[in-house]
Amino acid sequence: MNLGEAIYGRGLALLALALAMMLVWFGAGEPYVDALGEGRSRVEAAARRLHATRQSITPDNAAEARTEESLNALLLPGASSAASAAWLQQRMGTLTQESGALLLSFELLPVAANADTPLQLVTGRVRVTANTQGLRLLLHSLETQQPLLLIDNLYVRARSDQDIAPGGHLDVQMDVSGARRLSP
Repeated sequence: MNLGEAIYGRGLALLALALAMMLVWFGAGEPYVDALGEGRSRVEAAARRLHATRQSITPDNAAEARTEESLNALLLPGASSAASAAWLQQRMGTLTQESGALLLSFELLPVAANADTPLQLVTGRVRVTANTQGLRLLLHSLETQQPLLLIDNLYVRARSDQDIAPGGHLDVQMDVSGARRLSP
Protein backbone atom coordinates (compact mmCIF):
# COMPACT_ATOMS: atom_id res chain seq x y z
CA MET A 1 0.00 0.00 0.00
CA ASN A 2 1.46 3.34 -0.96
CA LEU A 3 1.18 6.71 0.77
CA GLY A 4 -1.51 8.09 -1.59
CA GLU A 5 -3.84 5.16 -0.97
CA ALA A 6 -3.36 5.48 2.80
CA ILE A 7 -4.23 9.19 2.76
CA TYR A 8 -7.22 8.52 0.50
CA GLY A 9 -8.44 5.72 2.81
CA ARG A 10 -8.08 7.89 5.92
CA GLY A 11 -9.90 10.74 4.20
CA LEU A 12 -12.78 8.42 3.32
CA ALA A 13 -12.84 7.11 6.89
CA LEU A 14 -12.97 10.66 8.26
CA LEU A 15 -15.74 11.56 5.82
CA ALA A 16 -17.71 8.45 6.81
CA LEU A 17 -17.21 9.32 10.50
CA ALA A 18 -18.42 12.89 9.91
CA LEU A 19 -21.50 11.61 8.05
CA ALA A 20 -22.24 9.13 10.83
CA MET A 21 -21.94 11.87 13.46
CA MET A 22 -24.30 14.12 11.46
CA LEU A 23 -26.83 11.29 11.19
CA VAL A 24 -26.66 10.67 14.92
CA TRP A 25 -27.00 14.37 15.72
CA PHE A 26 -29.91 15.08 13.37
CA GLY A 27 -31.58 11.73 13.99
CA ALA A 28 -31.45 11.61 17.79
CA GLY A 29 -29.53 14.53 19.27
CA GLU A 30 -31.41 17.49 17.87
CA PRO A 31 -34.92 16.11 18.60
CA TYR A 32 -33.75 15.32 22.15
CA VAL A 33 -32.47 18.87 22.66
CA ASP A 34 -35.74 20.26 21.22
CA ALA A 35 -37.78 18.06 23.57
CA LEU A 36 -35.71 19.26 26.53
CA GLY A 37 -36.33 22.89 25.55
CA GLU A 38 -40.05 22.29 25.12
CA GLY A 39 -40.24 20.55 28.49
CA ARG A 40 -38.33 23.40 30.12
CA SER A 41 -40.74 25.96 28.62
CA ARG A 42 -43.75 23.96 29.89
CA VAL A 43 -42.26 23.83 33.38
CA GLU A 44 -41.59 27.59 33.29
CA ALA A 45 -45.17 28.27 32.14
CA ALA A 46 -46.54 26.08 34.94
CA ALA A 47 -44.32 27.92 37.44
CA ARG A 48 -45.64 31.27 36.19
CA ARG A 49 -49.25 30.04 36.54
CA LEU A 50 -48.50 28.73 40.05
CA HIS A 51 -46.92 32.04 41.02
CA ALA A 52 -49.92 33.98 39.64
CA THR A 53 -52.32 31.71 41.53
CA ARG A 54 -50.37 32.13 44.76
CA GLN A 55 -50.34 35.89 44.26
CA SER A 56 -54.13 35.91 43.78
CA ILE A 57 -54.62 33.94 47.01
CA THR A 58 -52.25 35.80 49.32
CA PRO A 59 -53.48 39.21 50.49
CA ASP A 60 -51.19 42.13 49.70
CA ASN A 61 -52.65 45.53 50.55
CA ALA A 62 -49.71 47.44 49.10
CA ALA A 63 -50.11 46.03 45.59
CA GLU A 64 -53.72 46.75 44.64
CA ALA A 65 -52.89 46.84 40.93
CA ARG A 66 -51.31 43.40 41.14
CA THR A 67 -54.43 42.09 42.88
CA GLU A 68 -56.60 43.54 40.12
CA GLU A 69 -54.41 41.86 37.51
CA SER A 70 -54.62 38.55 39.38
CA LEU A 71 -58.40 38.86 39.54
CA ASN A 72 -58.57 39.53 35.82
CA ALA A 73 -56.57 36.35 35.22
CA LEU A 74 -59.37 34.38 36.89
CA LEU A 75 -62.14 35.96 34.78
CA LEU A 76 -63.20 35.12 31.25
CA PRO A 77 -61.83 37.43 28.58
CA GLY A 78 -64.18 39.36 26.34
CA ALA A 79 -65.88 42.74 26.35
CA SER A 80 -69.36 41.20 26.03
CA SER A 81 -71.10 38.05 27.14
CA ALA A 82 -71.12 36.84 23.53
CA ALA A 83 -67.34 37.26 23.25
CA SER A 84 -66.84 35.47 26.56
CA ALA A 85 -69.15 32.65 25.45
CA ALA A 86 -67.23 32.31 22.19
CA TRP A 87 -63.96 32.12 24.12
CA LEU A 88 -65.47 29.50 26.46
CA GLN A 89 -66.67 27.42 23.52
CA GLN A 90 -63.28 27.60 21.80
CA ARG A 91 -61.46 26.75 25.04
CA MET A 92 -63.73 23.74 25.65
CA GLY A 93 -63.00 22.51 22.13
CA THR A 94 -59.25 22.82 22.73
CA LEU A 95 -59.34 21.13 26.14
CA THR A 96 -61.56 18.34 24.83
CA GLN A 97 -59.24 17.68 21.92
CA GLU A 98 -56.13 17.75 24.12
CA SER A 99 -57.66 15.22 26.52
CA GLY A 100 -58.49 12.76 23.75
CA ALA A 101 -62.26 13.17 24.06
CA LEU A 102 -64.68 14.07 21.26
CA LEU A 103 -66.79 17.23 21.61
CA LEU A 104 -70.35 16.49 20.48
CA SER A 105 -72.05 19.79 21.26
CA PHE A 106 -71.77 23.09 23.10
CA GLU A 107 -74.98 24.88 24.02
CA LEU A 108 -74.89 28.34 25.53
CA LEU A 109 -77.31 28.57 28.45
CA PRO A 110 -79.24 31.80 29.10
CA VAL A 111 -77.42 34.38 31.17
CA ALA A 112 -79.14 35.34 34.41
CA ALA A 113 -79.26 39.15 34.53
CA ASN A 114 -78.49 40.53 37.98
CA ALA A 115 -77.73 44.25 38.06
CA ASP A 116 -76.36 44.41 41.61
CA THR A 117 -73.36 42.10 41.06
CA PRO A 118 -70.14 43.15 39.32
CA LEU A 119 -69.67 39.71 37.73
CA GLN A 120 -71.76 37.74 35.27
CA LEU A 121 -71.68 33.97 34.86
CA VAL A 122 -71.41 32.63 31.32
CA THR A 123 -72.49 28.98 31.20
CA GLY A 124 -72.31 26.43 28.44
CA ARG A 125 -73.70 22.90 28.40
CA VAL A 126 -71.06 20.60 26.96
CA ARG A 127 -71.62 17.08 25.63
CA VAL A 128 -68.59 14.90 24.96
CA THR A 129 -67.84 11.26 24.44
CA ALA A 130 -64.68 9.92 26.01
CA ASN A 131 -63.02 6.98 27.60
CA THR A 132 -62.22 6.98 31.32
CA GLN A 133 -58.70 8.34 30.87
CA GLY A 134 -59.89 11.10 28.52
CA LEU A 135 -62.61 12.17 30.96
CA ARG A 136 -60.09 12.26 33.81
CA LEU A 137 -57.73 14.43 31.74
CA LEU A 138 -60.57 16.75 30.68
CA LEU A 139 -61.84 17.26 34.24
CA HIS A 140 -58.31 17.83 35.53
CA SER A 141 -57.55 20.41 32.85
CA LEU A 142 -60.84 22.20 33.55
CA GLU A 143 -60.09 22.41 37.27
CA THR A 144 -56.47 23.54 37.01
CA GLN A 145 -56.48 26.18 34.31
CA GLN A 146 -56.99 29.92 34.26
CA PRO A 147 -59.41 31.59 33.88
CA LEU A 148 -61.33 29.76 36.57
CA LEU A 149 -64.01 27.44 35.18
CA LEU A 150 -66.66 25.79 37.33
CA ILE A 151 -68.16 22.37 36.55
CA ASP A 152 -71.78 21.80 37.49
CA ASN A 153 -74.43 19.15 36.71
CA LEU A 154 -71.94 16.49 35.65
CA TYR A 155 -73.73 13.52 34.13
CA VAL A 156 -71.83 10.43 32.95
CA ARG A 157 -73.34 7.29 31.47
CA ALA A 158 -71.94 4.28 29.68
CA ARG A 159 -72.63 3.95 25.98
CA SER A 160 -74.19 0.87 24.51
CA ASP A 161 -71.86 -1.76 23.09
CA GLN A 162 -73.85 -1.59 19.86
CA ASP A 163 -73.27 2.15 19.46
CA ILE A 164 -71.02 2.67 16.42
CA ALA A 165 -70.53 6.43 16.85
CA PRO A 166 -66.87 7.43 17.23
CA GLY A 167 -65.45 8.31 20.60
CA GLY A 168 -65.07 6.60 23.91
CA HIS A 169 -67.37 4.37 25.91
CA LEU A 170 -68.78 7.20 28.07
CA ASP A 171 -71.35 9.89 27.26
CA VAL A 172 -70.66 12.97 29.38
CA GLN A 173 -72.76 16.08 29.84
CA MET A 174 -71.75 18.97 32.08
CA ASP A 175 -72.38 22.64 32.57
CA VAL A 176 -69.19 24.70 32.49
CA SER A 177 -69.34 28.25 33.86
CA GLY A 178 -66.93 31.11 33.94
CA ALA A 179 -67.31 34.61 35.37
CA ARG A 180 -66.77 37.80 33.43
CA ARG A 181 -66.69 41.41 34.59
CA LEU A 182 -69.79 43.37 33.67
CA SER A 183 -69.24 46.38 31.44
CA PRO A 184 -70.07 49.69 33.11
